[in-house]
Amino acid sequence: MLRILLIDDNPHDRLLAIHALEREFADLQFQQVNRPQELEQALSAGEFDVVITDYELRWSDGITVLREIKRRYPEIPVVMFTNSGSQEIAVEAMKSGLDDYVIKSPTNYMRLPVAVRLALKQATTQRQMQRLETRFQTLLNQLKVGVYRITADGIVLEANTAFLQLLGLNSLTEIHVNETLEPYFSSEDYARLLQQLRTNGDGRERELLLHRIDGSEIWVRISQTFTTNGNTRIIDGIIEDITERKYAEKALLESEARFRWLFESNVMGICFWDIDGNITAANDAYLQLVGYTRADLETGSLRWTDITSSEYNEQDLEIIEELKQFGISTPVEKYYIHKAGYRVPILIGCAFREGSQTDGFAFVVNLTERKQAEQEREQLLQREQTARQEAEAANRVKDEFLAILSHELRSPLNPILGWSKLLTSHKLTEAKRAEALATIERNAKLQAQLIEDLLDISQILRGKLSLNIAAVDLSSVISAALETVHLAAQAKGIQIQTTLSPNVGAVLGDPVRLQQVVWNLLSNAVKFTSAGGRVEVRLEQVGRQAQIQVIDTGQGISPDFLPYVFDYFRQADSQTTRRFGGLGLGLAIVKHLVELHGGAVWAASPGEGQGAIFTVRIPLIKNQTQQSPSNEQSDIYQELTGIRILVVDDEVDSREVVAFMLKECGAEVIAVASATEALLAFNQLRPDLLVFDIGMPDVDGYTLMRQIRSLSPEKGGQVPAIALTAYAGELNKEQALLAGFQMHSSKPVEPNELVRLITQLVKS
Repeated sequence: MLRILLIDDNPHDRLLAIHALEREFADLQFQQVNRPQELEQALSAGEFDVVITDYELRWSDGITVLREIKRRYPEIPVVMFTNSGSQEIAVEAMKSGLDDYVIKSPTNYMRLPVAVRLALKQATTQRQMQRLETRFQTLLNQLKVGVYRITADGIVLEANTAFLQLLGLNSLTEIHVNETLEPYFSSEDYARLLQQLRTNGDGRERELLLHRIDGSEIWVRISQTFTTNGNTRIIDGIIEDITERKYAEKALLESEARFRWLFESNVMGICFWDIDGNITAANDAYLQLVGYTRADLETGSLRWTDITSSEYNEQDLEIIEELKQFGISTPVEKYYIHKAGYRVPILIGCAFREGSQTDGFAFVVNLTERKQAEQEREQLLQREQTARQEAEAANRVKDEFLAILSHELRSPLNPILGWSKLLTSHKLTEAKRAEALATIERNAKLQAQLIEDLLDISQILRGKLSLNIAAVDLSSVISAALETVHLAAQAKGIQIQTTLSPNVGAVLGDPVRLQQVVWNLLSNAVKFTSAGGRVEVRLEQVGRQAQIQVIDTGQGISPDFLPYVFDYFRQADSQTTRRFGGLGLGLAIVKHLVELHGGAVWAASPGEGQGAIFTVRIPLIKNQTQQSPSNEQSDIYQELTGIRILVVDDEVDSREVVAFMLKECGAEVIAVASATEALLAFNQLRPDLLVFDIGMPDVDGYTLMRQIRSLSPEKGGQVPAIALTAYAGELNKEQALLAGFQMHSSKPVEPNELVRLITQLVKS
């Protein structure tokens, strides 16, 4: 549940903001504030996830409120929603920690949920970054290696716990202001280290004697580098206690026996070599690493020049030069060639034997496991990058869909409102009047269809779409779908051909949903086929499946878009200059419905401008003795004479049109606008049936229904009821049934459908 603290002393603006947010978020809890006392109570409780505040408040201003919220709850995102601000106010608010700024206007209410979602996402990202920073600092402090940052003059700026422990300190404050690290080293070593940094920019690892604060001495290895932070040059360094290693080296030099022990222990590969490329001795670990035997070693078959790839020749020369200069070389990574032919990653460090410039020894570590781990990490990074790209693509598709949705829902309103205005303010000829009514009806049905598609997709995504299964004759389904697109095809001069094979068996499915599949494919074919084109529908049996094909001569599908043609919210052309409308949901619905019937659907197209073929296959019923449901329907235009109906709807137009429809069918109707009026009318009329809206002020339809159901049967507590509402989701339907309604119907409703529901309830 998303908890929103809404600070606005204008109740109308609060209500509009709530409605805008409820359309975007499913589960909300609002805490409304219009007085300073309420704000203090809310801030003291702190039970909110996001804050939306106006700027101009009677008792304060938005900047003051924002600063108080950020003072107490710096991580809580705040969105300012106001019509009285300015650019200067917006800038000041952003400096004070505001997450987003939305201007109040009728067109911007839809942006408020987007701003809230983005603010929540940014807050979540910030918290994650803070957690990562905390984890990084914790990790840094847990390292046994000292990490520090100093100025170019040697003043200590930052350091981890290990660094302080090496110096023998408990806190960085024990180093006096402007005190350098020079007292902890010999002045000569420290000066040489800084000079090397200033000369080269990087300090190669150096081993120095460190004087701890308690007077003891330890050997450390230091690596430093210059970096620039703005105009300031700073030194980042790593310091490691190598005292034990130094003692070990001394011991190895003093005792050949101890070195032999290390050689034979096979902790790592060790070999002795000469500058001519020969390996004169090696331990078992080294031989195992390169795949050679001791016999190969004794016969001179093992040479370091042979097991080193030619790509490392230059590196080997650099190592030898370094050995001649320093006696030891910096460990480097390279690859050996195993006797079996494959490459082995290694870390190798070399040194000349004491007093020699031609013979030396090497320590070799097998890096195979580390390289595998690095490769796995790289693959993981690649997968994460791919996932991020896919998420970004999904976001782009969503944004395009929202823009198209806004256009498609608004477009039918223009002719509806335009012709409605002309009908009421101008005297039109009968022909124009008929044209106007037909246009209004056509666009209203178009908008209703768009909403139905959205509801279908919502049910599909939540797995709530269900089927009414029966044996279905696909020929009748195709014929019914053809009737619905006939006029559209005729208007464009498109020829529709049908090839329906006889004796194709029945399928088990939902006849209404199967008709929806065929209608979607046919309407798409007609939409994307130019005037004078051709659409063909085929029905035949392929093996144990029924196959439906819709073939058109239209604009076709590009090869790039063909794999995505059945995806949700995807359209080949989502630009503002596109020639064809729609939300890009029809084919996604088709695919889901066909798969619910155990079938499959696919599309094929030779390319753009060459038409398309959509193929649907659905399994036939194995036992064809099952009977299809009767096509006979009862007359849905039954008379309602003698039936008393109570209609409750706070919208005047909706209430009057429903009352008019029912009166035309002979019903006795009382239409009221509120729950209070409804209860009075209920006691007076004692209706046979109730038709209630859900969304009403003060008392909604759910509450009103529960009040009536609390009455005894003698007082009408069991009277049948229909919820007629614009809240058309599956959840809304479940809530209506739980409240006591027998049926749920979404607006807009066809007159014959409403009459059918009423007669069905009255008869039952």
